[in-house]
Amino acid sequence: MALSHFAFGAGMTTLVVTFLHPTVRFPRTLILAGGGWAMLPDLHWVSPIATQQLYQWHRTSVWTDLFWLHRTWDRIDPTDSTATAAGLLAFLILATAIAEYRNYRAPLVVESAYQSYADSAPNDRE
Repeated sequence: MALSHFAFGAGMTTLVVTFLHPTVRFPRTLILAGGGWAMLPDLHWVSPIATQQLYQWHRTSVWTDLFWLHRTWDRIDPTDSTATAAGLLAFLILATAIAEYRNYRAPLVVESAYQSYADSAPNDRE
């Protein structure tokens, strides 16, 4: 299920943004892009060209694990079960809750670093 890959990619991107780069600009857009990144190996489902080649790459290449462990998840859940999709959706919700909690409870060091970054960034509205 595409939802499984999207939920895992968005959840992992949420955790990366929250803990490794909390001052990134446009974090929610980046999180959505992370979910989309996880789904890229399934492009063969909608591609109007090279469908067979993309399908072969999707099934045989170890490089598809660069897309938030896409190949690994396909091997763990070859039947695309709804239980796995629900579990990974729960993971995304938990990651979002952790990010929100950390955002509201951010240590003073993180808040001051973010504020100094925001103050030094050029203002695009002027």
